[in-house]
Amino acid sequence: MYHFTEADFKLESSAKRCIVETVDEHIIAQAELDAYIDALAQAIAPEPEVQFIDLNGFYNYEAFASGQTIATITYDCGDFVTQPWVVMVAEVEVHRAETWAKCAHYIQWHYKQGTLPKLKTLSPEELLDLPFDQLTHQEWEKLKAYKPQLEDVDFVAA
Repeated sequence: MYHFTEADFKLESSAKRCIVETVDEHIIAQAELDAYIDALAQAIAPEPEVQFIDLNGFYNYEAFASGQTIATITYDCGDFVTQPWVVMVAEVEVHRAETWAKCAHYIQWHYKQGTLPKLKTLSPEELLDLPFDQLTHQEWEKLKAYKPQLEDVDFVAA
């Protein structure tokens, strides 16, 4: 039969407390080290952040990185579609999913890996030939900044 005194319980609880404090200090130190390594990696080689902009408040999004449109996410309203969210790059469907979040994750992951197809960029002259209602936000900004170059023409003052 075991006989414990109150001193035995105090000794046992203080030993447990010491172990718990050591584990807590180790977890905190590891978290600080991880944060330091992440900050250092960002300073050396920053990863561009992908931002999603809601175009019309309802089911149409553009993904931007480094000031450029890299993809769009739209909702397919067709009947019996099991994966209605569509990732489009240069008007070509590259991925479908059940949720918007899965499409966003697809874009972010493939962009960081460098495997997301590239958008074909059009010159401002080519953009003027397209219907205006089909232009993306980035293409509109490109058109606004466009200043046509006049060919050398001799003007005669009247």
